[in-house]
Amino acid sequence: MTIDLTRAAVYEREVSASLQRVWENVHDWEHLPWLHAQAFCGIELLDSGPWGWRARVQLTPRELDRHLVIELRCEEGAPTYHTRTLEGPGSGSDTRTTLSARGDHRTHVRVEFWIPEGEPSVVRATGDALVTLYTGLWDQDDIMMQRRQAFFEGRLGRVKPPPIRAAVPLGPDSTLRARLPYSVEVEGQRFRLRESEGQLVAHAALCPHLGGPLEEAEIVDGYLVCPWHGYRFSLTDGSNPDGRRCAMATPPRVEIDGTGNAHLVFESAEPGR
Repeated sequence: MTIDLTRAAVYEREVSASLQRVWENVHDWEHLPWLHAQAFCGIELLDSGPWGWRARVQLTPRELDRHLVIELRCEEGAPTYHTRTLEGPGSGSDTRTTLSARGDHRTHVRVEFWIPEGEPSVVRATGDALVTLYTGLWDQDDIMMQRRQAFFEGRLGRVKPPPIRAAVPLGPDSTLRARLPYSVEVEGQRFRLRESEGQLVAHAALCPHLGGPLEEAEIVDGYLVCPWHGYRFSLTDGSNPDGRRCAMATPPRVEIDGTGNAHLVFESAEPGR
């Protein structure tokens, strides 16, 4: 059965990211319930390939238990991709997004919202709501894509552990705790010092996956949770418990010596050495 569609609205903008970064973002289904938690609270991948992806997405708020099955399809070399709602609210709609380069780090985005025909007032209201939603989604994506670019260019610091052979002094324990949380840079790598369950902990400020910001990342059951894709890393050894081939280097320890001074201790170092 063919559903007649009408164009409810058009949204246009530029983002401060290259066409390559934007296409990476288009294929990155994992980030939806993490970066865009205000709109989505869960996702289950059903199929994917060079053509795009299909997934069951849970809408926020979780307690309403609303789900969509959406399919994103693109063709190699074509500037436009389609995001179709196959099941759930808005079933039959087709969002058509066209991307065009405007420079090395600028991309023009044009989004057309095609929805099932209905009363003109309902169509207008739906179009307005979709423009508001997509404005927020692209705002967040723009920031993430800019940070990804900086990460790939090495402008956010190193991810591999620094070649430290001595403990790094942090000052008196009492002074350190009063400043928490805060960041410290060691040999080009930034670490975040925080308190977790009464203990001082240190962890990398960059997610090793795609450079996500971990400075304020949530700590759940001893694992650091990346706000971009939900990747988890042990605060003890940096391992990923979910079977992903992505792990963080073993974090340094924060140790207090006999004089009450704190030190950042790497695997090969001991306080005072």
